[in-house]
Amino acid sequence: MRNHAISEAELIKLEDRRYAAMLAKDIPILRDIFANDAVYTHSNGLVDNKSGYLTALSSGEFVYRTIERFDEKVSLFGDAAVITGRIRLKVDFKSAPKLLESRFLSAWIQTTAGWRHLAWQSTPLPNPNSL
Repeated sequence: MRNHAISEAELIKLEDRRYAAMLAKDIPILRDIFANDAVYTHSNGLVDNKSGYLTALSSGEFVYRTIERFDEKVSLFGDAAVITGRIRLKVDFKSAPKLLESRFLSAWIQTTAGWRHLAWQSTPLPNPNSL
């Protein structure tokens, strides 16, 4: 049996929890938040499944320093929900620290265990000097 429909405010709270766990490298919380078949598409086009993403984060392949979200829009579809917007992240990679600015799509689904994060897709913002 499904838990309940979700409100926009509740979904944003779930996103807030996910981002806080990413910043804290809290793997147990992220393991619970992500659906078993979650897909995480990074802004460079690389794709991780749940296990690959959590392994990379826990090993220090990348470390989130700050995360800022803008222009978020929530769309609810019964047992599914989508959040779109812009994001700015300061991330330390093994190669060097980077400032990433992207548009994103974050998808959530309701499961028998509650709402879980199913997919992330981010696309870098264009460089205004290259337009």
